[in-house]
Parts: sequence; structure tokens; C-alpha cells
Amino acid sequence: MKRAATLLVALAALLAGTQAFAGGYGENRWGILVGATSSTTDIKNIDTKNISLYHAGVMAQFPLGLGFSVQPAITYQVKGMNLGQVGQSTMTDITKSMETKVGYAEIPVQFQWGPDLLLFRPYLLAEPFVGYRMNFSSEDNFTGDSFKKIEYGLGLGAGIDVWGLQVSGKWFWNFGGFSQSDLSTTVDTIKGIGSGNNFHGFAVTVALFI
Repeated sequence: MKRAATLLVALAALLAGTQAFAGGYGENRWGILVGATSSTTDIKNIDTKNISLYHAGVMAQFPLGLGFSVQPAITYQVKGMNLGQVGQSTMTDITKSMETKVGYAEIPVQFQWGPDLLLFRPYLLAEPFVGYRMNFSSEDNFTGDSFKKIEYGLGLGAGIDVWGLQVSGKWFWNFGGFSQSDLSTTVDTIKGIGSGNNFHGFAVTVALFI
């Protein structure tokens, strides 16, 4: 009996220690994040390709109960595209394999749901976001003023918390057109670029709670 009681106490202590080391899934937490962003856009008559960029920032996580939590963040997010060959155009050689990169100060608010399994917590996520254009670089005929200053959109994905470490992946879509105007007046082969086409892609994030 004494041995059994000792074993139960040791097991309870181990579980309590594991839960504390797991980062306190039921507590408010703060952390830092970094990740990779692969994005592109769709432009008529142009073969656009994904470009691999990055994001980084700080975040907080607040539990809401019943497995739900909200995780707002402030990030620097770089999105872009690689312009491939233009079809049926004299601009083919000019716009071949040219990269455009746009950096945003972005505020994503991630809503999560997932069960606390003590050693880890898998979850699903939905993440609306809004951002402000901070900088711009391009090897083609675009200029920074061609892109709207405000961006917004939605991300959907999944992740896992393991102790104080969080890894997630999501598909994201920017809504609305990214162009200030119809850029076809600048590049004859780009038609309808201001009529709803925008960045979309996939992002992987690693976060550390501190």
C-alpha cells in the first residue's frame, strides 16, 4: 500500500511538472515567431510563379475555454511574386523571371481550437489579418505606388503546441485587388491586374513562448 501511494504521488508530481513544462496551455502566454512565406498572384497572360520569402514578429495567446484560444500577433510579413514569361507579347524578354517583393506590417488574429493532451496540443486555426505596406522592391515595371497601402485577408490551417514550442502551417488569401489602378496602361500585356487579383500562398511558422 505504501509503495502504491508513493507511486501515485510520484506520478501526480510528474504529470504536474509535465503540464507546467508544456507551457501552460490554459494560461496567457507571450512569444516570438519566425517563418517562411511562399506566395504568388494570378495575372492574365503572365506565367506567375511562387517566391519564397519570410515573416517574423511577436505574439500573445489567450485561452477562451473549451479548447478555444485567440492568438493575436504583430509581424513583418514579406509577400511577392515571380513573373514568368508573358504570352503573346513583345514584353516577353523584359518581364521574364522578375521578382516583386512587398513588405507589410501585419496584424493577424488567429483563432484556434484544439484539445489539451498534456504533452502536446494539436489545433485548427482561422486567421483574419490586416496589414500596411512598409516597403517595396521590384525588378520589373511595377512601382511601390502601384500597390495599395492596406492589405487584408484570411488564413486557414493547423498547428501543434509541444511544450513551449508551436509549429503551424496555413494557406492564406489576400482579398481585393493589390493595384492602385489598372496597370495595363503601364504594361500593355497586363490586363485586369487591378480587378481582384492579389497575393495567395502558404506559410509555415515556428513560435517560441517565453
